[in-house]
Amino acid sequence: MRDEPFLPRRRSVRLPFFDYSRPGAYFLTICLRDKKQLFGKVAAHAIELSTLGRIAEECWLEIPAHFPVVRLGPHVIMPDHVHGIVIIQSPTNADAGAAASGGNPAKDHRRARYIVPLREKPLREFAESIAGSVATIVATFKAAVARQAARELSGTKSGMLWQRGYYEHVIRNEQDFQNACEYIRMNPARRAFELEYWQKHSNGR
Repeated sequence: MRDEPFLPRRRSVRLPFFDYSRPGAYFLTICLRDKKQLFGKVAAHAIELSTLGRIAEECWLEIPAHFPVVRLGPHVIMPDHVHGIVIIQSPTNADAGAAASGGNPAKDHRRARYIVPLREKPLREFAESIAGSVATIVATFKAAVARQAARELSGTKSGMLWQRGYYEHVIRNEQDFQNACEYIRMNPARRAFELEYWQKHSNGR
């Protein structure tokens, strides 16, 4: 299957000189090392999470507790990767947005107003370490999962858990946002269909 145009490519698509701490919505894909399916398995068009998968889920949902200006859009823990949308807000919008959605940003359809205009003048140097940036959020999430896994799961080596880096897509408009949400929602069913298709054709050989 071809990749949808709004999804992260299988290479870095980070924009040179773009400030990834600026308010906006970002579609993230974070993969396990060697695509090992440690987070769970596909069952009946859904994902049955393993213990490690539940740890990843908990750590993802805790992101706003560590980054108060961050709200979460839809996400899904897949067997070998995580898809999710993070929304970086300005401090004033963060307080107002949380109140408007009753503390549940995934149900606030106005979150797409935080899309990032790509043509505005960039503010920071590419690869500069920025507090509260997408890179910092991802690094904190990865570290939290690795630490908790090392404590709760014997034999888990934190340094061997994650693939280096991550993939991101800067959400540009409302349609882009809706496409990403739909992709995330349908990802378990899509994976189940692909497995069923592969098994059917493998058995037919």
